[in-house]
Amino acid sequence: MTKETFYTGIDIGTTKVCTLIARVGEEGELKVVGVGEAASQGVHKGQVGDIMETRQAVQKSLEESKRYLGNKISWAYVSISGSHISCMDSTGRFQQSNGEDTISHRNVESLINSSYPKLTNDQEVLHVIPRTYDTDGAKGVRNPVGLHAKTLEVKSHVVLGGAPAVKNILKAVKRSGISVKSLVLAPLAAAEACLTEDEREMGVVLVDIGGGTTDIAVFNEGSLSYTAILPVGGNQLTRDLSVALSIPFYFAEELKIRWGHALLETADSSKEVMLPTFQRREPRTVSRREVCNPLYERLSETVKLVLLKLRGAGMRALPPGGIVFTGGTAEIRGLTELGKKLVGGPIRIAYPLNAYGLPNELKSPTYSTSLGTLLWGIKHHGEKRAYGNGAQSLWRYNTIARTGYNTIARTVKKAVQTYVTPRS
Repeated sequence: MTKETFYTGIDIGTTKVCTLIARVGEEGELKVVGVGEAASQGVHKGQVGDIMETRQAVQKSLEESKRYLGNKISWAYVSISGSHISCMDSTGRFQQSNGEDTISHRNVESLINSSYPKLTNDQEVLHVIPRTYDTDGAKGVRNPVGLHAKTLEVKSHVVLGGAPAVKNILKAVKRSGISVKSLVLAPLAAAEACLTEDEREMGVVLVDIGGGTTDIAVFNEGSLSYTAILPVGGNQLTRDLSVALSIPFYFAEELKIRWGHALLETADSSKEVMLPTFQRREPRTVSRREVCNPLYERLSETVKLVLLKLRGAGMRALPPGGIVFTGGTAEIRGLTELGKKLVGGPIRIAYPLNAYGLPNELKSPTYSTSLGTLLWGIKHHGEKRAYGNGAQSLWRYNTIARTGYNTIARTVKKAVQTYVTPRS
């Protein structure tokens, strides 16, 4: 009897740490068997600021996720975000020798390694993602394995992280008693849970608005082409509301969720909202418009910053797939309408599709990165990264082929289809 493999994804965010554990059955069915969540106190704008507090949050979410599992979890795939993230494009070239002209998995692996960029001491490579291949002058080849060619070139997209930030997150997780197989860029993980293949092919911008950051990932012709992280998220909206209404942060968070709306003209301004009393202050009422105005201002600024980032990257117009919003702040009412007003292109809110065993409370944009990190780990099970000293351990064609990748990939394809729930 084949021993079951359990896959673990840990999403370390500014507001929460979420751990998901799943297994893939003999028929390729995906089942989430463990879920754990803990408040994240040691992370600020996506980066670890207190290793001890982060370790405790990771450990708490791990213990909760494996409560009914009874198995020891020894490794995990872990999400990473923060303004230290940057990206670049690189190329590699391979030429056949010894009279061979059939391209093998090993040739492609060597080629991808050759596109590995030179690093400074303060950088770490998170992902080297091959986009297209050229074979003997033929451009735009998706999969060159098995083709006959003397020369092979690759155009890769490289995601870089700041070395100190990478070391801090690795240390926090390892001190919780679990090893990190690979770090996964948060918006790349969210894309696994949110984007359809059609959107990736025709081009789309994924905007994941989390608690501390807004993560941007652009996809064209099926692969990642641009990444950026903005140091603003849902916590900033809550903070603005707290200042505007002179109320504590936790009151402002409750107001944002219950009464918030991203578009002022759509919110019912005739409604009044009772502000709770605290520190012996008298309770008072404000109009719903007063509640929504700080949210509208901050969300408008965030969307405009996203557009500025895209223009700075050379994008003159939105791709045909438009913008897909996800993340906890994507649940605020009116974000779709605000996006259409400011952008003018296709806008939708993405919810991860139900994976068998996924609790109802996780079927939310808030958990897109959590589920996506797990799906990435399953899809790239052959990948194990070593960090530090320019280590070049990338994902391997031959390893993936031997681990039943095709069956797992079909499962992931089913699991990452999206549904959209209309919001008032």
